[in-house]
Amino acid sequence: MSDTTTETPNVTVSPAEFSFVKYEADEIATIVAELAAMLGMSNPIHVIVDETTPLAKLSEELDGSSSGATVTLHAESGALEDRKHPMSFSPENARESLGRILLRSRDRLRPDFADAPCDLDLTLAENAAWDTYCVGRLARLGVTTNQQRWRYNHRNRFGFGDRVDTAFDALWGADELSWPEVVATASA
Repeated sequence: MSDTTTETPNVTVSPAEFSFVKYEADEIATIVAELAAMLGMSNPIHVIVDETTPLAKLSEELDGSSSGATVTLHAESGALEDRKHPMSFSPENARESLGRILLRSRDRLRPDFADAPCDLDLTLAENAAWDTYCVGRLARLGVTTNQQRWRYNHRNRFGFGDRVDTAFDALWGADELSWPEVVATASA
């Protein structure tokens, strides 16, 4: 595994060459650059892929709160994987996974998300609610998503019933919620 990075304008990916999975750093960088443009993000973005695990955890961090803050995305390789072909890259899964976490980064740059816990400190319910909010926005931007997958994830955290489905639909269809509104809508 190489410790160097590959670069696309404002996007770097580490490692530059993958040893365990069939991924191309340039392809990941291109997808992230396209997503950032779609989301109106001009921040420098660094993507770190842990190719040593098939798990799918994602997290992000910012080194500041300005539009020039560097966004670092951490992705376990399973988040970018083709579910039918293990260890192979899926551009569709990468767009959905990286787009979702980029939206979180963009949200965090807003003052009304200042109280949101860092990704690794989110409760399962907070994580599910924010995922629903982010993936719904991605779907409206034309990124391929599986709404039923996210509805099931939401139900697993909040229960199965009409009230939970109504809350899911409200989060999925929302565009400009604050962090307190995301949490309140999920538990309504």
